[in-house]
Amino acid sequence: MLFGYKIAAICVAKPYEDVIREFLESLHNSLIPQQWRLFIYTTGSELYWNTQADKGEKAIFDLIRPDYVDLMIILADTIKNSECLHELCARAKNNHIPLIVINDTISGTCGITFDFTKGFGEIVRHLITCHHITDFHLIAGLKENSFSDERIAVMREVMAEYGLTLTDRQISYGDFWSIPAREATEKLIQEKRIPQAIVCANDTMAIAVCTTLAQNGIRVPQDVIVTGFDGIDSIYYSMPKLTSCKCDFTELGRETARLVLELENGTPLPEHVTLVPRPVLLESCGCKPIQQNDTVDFINTLNDTFARYQREGEDLNGISAKINASETIQEVALYLTDNRLFYNMTCMLKTECIDASLNPLEIYSETTFGKELYILADTDTTYPPEQLVIPADMLIPRMETYLKSGIPAIFTSLHAIDIPLGYLCFHFANFTKQNYIKINQTAMFLSSALSGFRNAHYQKHLQNKLEEIYQFDALTGLYSRKAFHLRLAHMLEAQKFDALTLVLCDLDGLKYINDTFSHTEGDNAIAVSARALQTACKNGLCCRYGGDELIGLLTLDCDASQIRNVIQAYLNDYNQHSGKPYQVSASIGIYTASDEPFASMFEKADALMYEEKKNKPNRRK
Repeated sequence: MLFGYKIAAICVAKPYEDVIREFLESLHNSLIPQQWRLFIYTTGSELYWNTQADKGEKAIFDLIRPDYVDLMIILADTIKNSECLHELCARAKNNHIPLIVINDTISGTCGITFDFTKGFGEIVRHLITCHHITDFHLIAGLKENSFSDERIAVMREVMAEYGLTLTDRQISYGDFWSIPAREATEKLIQEKRIPQAIVCANDTMAIAVCTTLAQNGIRVPQDVIVTGFDGIDSIYYSMPKLTSCKCDFTELGRETARLVLELENGTPLPEHVTLVPRPVLLESCGCKPIQQNDTVDFINTLNDTFARYQREGEDLNGISAKINASETIQEVALYLTDNRLFYNMTCMLKTECIDASLNPLEIYSETTFGKELYILADTDTTYPPEQLVIPADMLIPRMETYLKSGIPAIFTSLHAIDIPLGYLCFHFANFTKQNYIKINQTAMFLSSALSGFRNAHYQKHLQNKLEEIYQFDALTGLYSRKAFHLRLAHMLEAQKFDALTLVLCDLDGLKYINDTFSHTEGDNAIAVSARALQTACKNGLCCRYGGDELIGLLTLDCDASQIRNVIQAYLNDYNQHSGKPYQVSASIGIYTASDEPFASMFEKADALMYEEKKNKPNRRK
């Protein structure tokens, strides 16, 4: 329960399918008055091949939290991955969440299924008893497919009740698709084997059969009856309108809601509930007279949907390129404010996805979506920067508002192949196809765009790291010689100074320290000298020019004695407190000029430094 509302978590693939939306709307309308709310967890594919991308998609099911989910419903025939199905069932069982499985029977769960065989048998029985058909041909689906074999068996069984037989010669295979069904029909025509009735295992094949017959001058139903199965919307727009058998998903939604409410009142879920598809008797069997089809609205709707999908796809591709080139995540967010393309949507990212220093190919969070989430977009409101990161258990901001409205929350994964990036939550007030098509379209676009953005920023981070490695000397932290000259070139190009002061510092007795106390101690002496130089040239450009030779460059006319005193004071303090068996000492050359080439300044500072080194008593090289 969440904010006082009971939550039904629905797991489904491809929710834009007409029958799925029909079921969801019916379930929603039945449960909403009883203070139930739908959380729909969806994938764009059926997860059949269990690819890396499929793993990224099904990560959305990890968002189902047992602390607020009161019921799980799985539309098993949409998720064609047995491993995923059993994981979902095990999750419900292990967390003591009541579970209803639609269109499948899984041991230990409540299953609601359509008796497809009985529905298919009713179509065959109708043809025999009402149309007196004795000569049949069946266009089945795939060979050795369970659904196909099931329909062959039931047709033989029903025909046997009336003393009829169905031989293997009276069976063709249309692979549940139009082209093979058309080829099977053409073969019947060529062999002059047109029966009284052609029964098809689904509507897609039956429509193809009707078209092929018409192209060959064979009338339906006058010359041959044709029937389908499934009851898809197209049967009402085919010519003639197709007799079929429809699984009533509105009834399925109401029946599911009835079980939910009975469970709430203390009645245990039954092990199995069966619904029977109902025959839809139209023109192709002769039950209704053929009338001219008005398909204009239907075709216009299809064209509008396709045109809109294509146009939005082009717009999204343009935005994707801009997101890939974005400098900041805030800039990315701005591109998601176009309310023509993004609406009724919240986009939540794992916080690690906005950290450019993290490898996009690795997962850093212990849980799928981490402990905190970043609000990349909320098309209904904006948030101040300090409110953009929320705890992961909040799911989305303003959840209570959506629950009060009764609008379903539809969750889908954002992922880079199998790496979860976050998720989208849509909250559509209606169940139109156009809205539900947007779910997968937007998820694919954002997954790709955000992956590109993240990869680009990580590459930039690596590039900066490499530049940093080559820019700074690892021992001293000072600029490398190459980096120093690049900085110097920029400095000279800007020319925002009246004079340059060059400080050249060379460690005394490095060979002695290396030979007597080890190279590690020699490195330590160089590092100490570098810190002394940095202390004296706080606002300057400091560089390890080579070996134990250090440079400090200041853009002003400096007091040479003051710089020298600071360096010497630092070294004296170190020698007094370090406890080292050697003294760190440096020779210094300081030269100031207002308009002189660097090479000339270096030569003069170097001469001053060597003059000082030469005059030091008891010096060790």
